[in-house]
Amino acid sequence: MKRVSTRSIGFVVLLLAVPSFSQKAVKDLKFHHLQEYCWMRLAGVVPEVTDRIILPIGTVESHGACAIGTDNFIPAHLAEQIWERCNALIAPAINHGVTGASISQFPGSITVRPEVFEEYLYDVLKDLVRTGFRNVLIINGHGGNTDPAKKAITRLHQETGAHFMIVDWWTVAFNIVNEVYGAKAQQSGHGDMEEAALVMAFDPALVDREMYERLGKDNVGSARTETGVVLMPAWATTAYPEKGAGYLDFDVVKAKAYTAKKADYIAQTFLEAVKRWEMMEGWKK
Repeated sequence: MKRVSTRSIGFVVLLLAVPSFSQKAVKDLKFHHLQEYCWMRLAGVVPEVTDRIILPIGTVESHGACAIGTDNFIPAHLAEQIWERCNALIAPAINHGVTGASISQFPGSITVRPEVFEEYLYDVLKDLVRTGFRNVLIINGHGGNTDPAKKAITRLHQETGAHFMIVDWWTVAFNIVNEVYGAKAQQSGHGDMEEAALVMAFDPALVDREMYERLGKDNVGSARTETGVVLMPAWATTAYPEKGAGYLDFDVVKAKAYTAKKADYIAQTFLEAVKRWEMMEGWKK
């Protein structure tokens, strides 16, 4: 007969002592942030209560009158808006990413090489999957992260079969800016009205209105150059989507309405994806 060590017995007893969460949702638990659990408690939560996790990713870089942490505040705040609806935990954010070279020299900007970011994200996601998460929503706050993130999730999906979704908030649901602000529906710029709105919905103090008005909206920002023209550095650290558009609006009520609609779209899309992923998993049964 194979001998069982006292260490193994103790481990089993410890897990049995952890309360069952089979009838609960994440909203019924004490915490919804992954890092707030001790590992023994977490072992009883994943995947019994949820196998869904939200990972915010961003970077630190200049955004005109918006705080240099803009790309981190936005995905973290969106995650807080939707975790309960999605029945998901929130993973610790990845706050350093692939900052654009054209603004990398401005004070406070921090960049990670794309290949390094891909490998780092791959390692983080790999262990989330090992823990028991099968459905992963990555809310991305920065365009430079998109391609490395796509490469990382492609590798992990092929290796593990786990399910991943990346949402670039500025690219999806163009019509929302028209609904809230009556502005032209198009991809947001950089540190412009839409991005500033998402920051103000989190904390209005993180958009420096005094500096914006002192310098003037056309000095703080500018429309991007035409295709074929490359500037190093960019001639403004706020990029408006086009000339005469994208100026900041300091109406916090509108900012919160805009953010809520973006969050709603992201939650709906993720929940639809999980539904379809789970349906497609039926072939394995």
